[in-house]
Parts: sequence; structure tokens; C-alpha cells
Amino acid sequence: MSWDRIEGQIDTYWRETEEALTGLDGAGHARLNTASGAVDLVWDRHIFDSAETFGGTEIGYARALSGAILARLIGAEYAALVSVAGSEIPPSGSEILDEALASARREAMDTFSGDLLGPVGVADYHVYAQPMVGESPIPIGAAIIAMRGELDSAGKVLLRAFLRDLDTRLDLAETLLKQRWRNLDLSLEVKTLKGDVAVPEPTARQKYVPLPDDAAGSMAELTEAIPRFDLFGVPLASQYFEDFCRAFDAIVTTYLKIFDGADHLFLDVPTGVDAKDEDSKHAAAYNRLFEIMKTLRPAARLLYHTSAEDMAPFAATNRVPTFADLTRVAMDRTEDETTRKILEIMNDRGEEAELEALAARHHPFEFRAANIGEVFALLALHQTVTDRMPESTNEHTGRIIRALRTYQAARAYLLAYDRFEDVPFKGVDRTQAPDADKLLLVRERAPGIGIVLSAMSR
Repeated sequence: MSWDRIEGQIDTYWRETEEALTGLDGAGHARLNTASGAVDLVWDRHIFDSAETFGGTEIGYARALSGAILARLIGAEYAALVSVAGSEIPPSGSEILDEALASARREAMDTFSGDLLGPVGVADYHVYAQPMVGESPIPIGAAIIAMRGELDSAGKVLLRAFLRDLDTRLDLAETLLKQRWRNLDLSLEVKTLKGDVAVPEPTARQKYVPLPDDAAGSMAELTEAIPRFDLFGVPLASQYFEDFCRAFDAIVTTYLKIFDGADHLFLDVPTGVDAKDEDSKHAAAYNRLFEIMKTLRPAARLLYHTSAEDMAPFAATNRVPTFADLTRVAMDRTEDETTRKILEIMNDRGEEAELEALAARHHPFEFRAANIGEVFALLALHQTVTDRMPESTNEHTGRIIRALRTYQAARAYLLAYDRFEDVPFKGVDRTQAPDADKLLLVRERAPGIGIVLSAMSR
């Protein structure tokens, strides 16, 4: 390419940008530069650095922060950036205004044009909607704005310029995230071709995670930031989240002590292998699993460190955090690889079967430990509901039991005997008395084991 052709292209790009910014004075250019720099920081830190999905919490948070920057840029009291995928509009604090904003969003998505819509007078506000269009007139998103005064010509230029820069970031984010998933797929294909399915030996682990220095203050701030959580489909008011964390920690500790204290352990499989026999080659895999299961203790205690700052993305996008969101946040607080992998697998979202199978095949020990950890979390949730929400116990117990039935990878260890003479080789239903009375966890009165038996019964 000759230098003349390069100069010609630069002239074209420069002229297009100059035309797009016609009407801005020096102060307007300075404000736009500042807003662009602030949005760059948002997307660099929350999307380009580590985001893995274009529809995840990170994108929603980046949109919310970018909307707030847009509001400051044009002097609006409210601004939100929504996508055609169905982004929720953050509440404004006024029911009347929220209805108008929702109506503006629908109109912007249904209008095959990039023209600014509005203003529509609502109470003391002027509501605008600016559809975001790409190569075609079909909108891919919109900016929804509410302001006291009307948007002047300079404000309209700033709005269009801001959305133009944002569109570039969206294109970059989409390309980047596609490449990340493509690299992941290629990596897995290479491992499959090489037959590399070995599970790494457990690394040195942090055995103890202390509670936050100001646990009470941290939980109080969390309650103010997030009204409720969605744990395994059960709505839990944030004021009871501390009770859930304490119950989770206590149940994990109790069960691990029972498993660790047993001299022998015969699992829910028709063999005579003692999983606690350190000299048996057949029991070597079980011994490794028990070592990895000890990581559940620090993993459970990490949830207690959840802060209001961690939940800011959910508060900003008006989304209820799930158990999977909590474990994802907890992952960032440990450098232990085994704990991170367990927290990554431990979720309540009902992942696609292929993804669950992938985790089970490549990280079988961590997968089973995570399954058992989720059972402990469900037992902690049941205890919290029973203690703090007695009027809803019957309703939520059904959900918890249905969820427990899906954890077959944990079944063998929950329905284990500690005495060889109790092992039924002809096959019995271990969830029914009198056979259930001989189970290790029943004999040791493990908390909530009755709920597990009820869920696992045929």
C-alpha cells in the first residue's frame, strides 16, 4: 500500500470523525475525552481482562457503569444502556418514571431507525431513547435517558459520539470473548487427542480461612446493598445470609470430621473395598478424594467474606445473586488451585450436560468434592429456612429435596457404612430403615441427613 493511499484513508477517517463531532466546543471535547477514558477503564477492568461470556454479570455491570458515565457526560439524572438480549433497566426510584423508561426501551427496540426518540414529558423529566444500530437499521441496543431539561444540540452530539465509541468496545469484546472460547475448545481438543486426562495431584492448601475482622459490620453493609439471594431456587433475604454462612461452615466441618474420624468406610457400591485403607491400591483414589474434600472447609468459609463491594455489579443491574455468583466471587479470594477449581465447579445453575460431563471427565476428584459441597450447602439452606423462615419451610423443603436428587456424584459417600458386617452385597435400598440406620452418617447423627435420605429414596 502506497503512502498516498494511507494518507487518503486517514483523511477519510479524520473527516468522518470531524463531521460526527461538529458542534462541540473545547469544553465539549474535553468532557468527551474524559468520558471515553473512564469507559476505557471500565471495559479494560471488567470485560477485556477476564470476562468469559458476553451475557454474564460482567457485561451487565460494565453497561451499568457506562450508563452512569453517559449520564454525567450529558448532564442527565438517569441513563441506562440496554441490549436487545433483554437487559433489565435499573430502577430510577420512581414507579411512574420506571414505566416511562420501560416504554421508551420497547419503542427504541421496535423502531428500525437510529434517530433519537423523544422527548416525552413524565412528571418533571424529559425521557429520551437513542437506538443503537450497526450496519443495518435493526437496533442492537439503546440508551434510555431521563433529564430535567431538554437535550441540547451539543448534548446530542456528545450522546452520538459516546455511543459510537461504545459500539467499538462492544465489537472488540464480542471478538475477544469468541477467541477465548475458541482457544478453550482447541485446548480441550488437543488434550483429548493426546489422551491427557490425568488429574493433577492436590497442591499444598490453605487449611484455615479466618472470618472477616469485622464480620458483623460487613454483613450489615451486605444487607443494605442486596435485598435477597436466590440459592438453589429458594429466595433468601440477605438478613439471613450470615445464618446460611454459619450453617454451611458448621455442616461442612461436622461432615468432614465424621468422614475423617471413621476407621473404615464402605461406599454405596457393591464391593468390599475399604476406602480408608491407605495400603490398598483399590482405595488409593478414594484416599485422594478425601484429601481434596478437606478443601471444602476453606471453600465454605470464603463465602463468609462476601462483601457489599462484591455485590455491587448485581445491585447496579438489579439482578438477584445466585449461589453460583457467590462461589465465583469466592474464587478470587484464594490462590489455591484445588479450592479455585472446586468453587468454579460448585454452582446451582444446572449447567448444560456437556459442561458438567467435561468437568467430571477432566477434574473427577474436584467434581465429586464440589457435588458433595453443594449437598452441604443445600443442607445449610434447609437449616436456615427452618430456623429463620418457618412459615415457608414446607414450600422450600420441596425445592431443596428436588435439588438434592440431582447430586448423584455425592450419593456413594453420603450412603456409606463404617462396618463391613453392615455392607449388603445383594443390593438394598440404603435410604430405607432398617438399612439406613446402619449408615455411618445416620449413626453419627450428621445434621440434615434425614433430608438427604428423603431426597435420595427411590
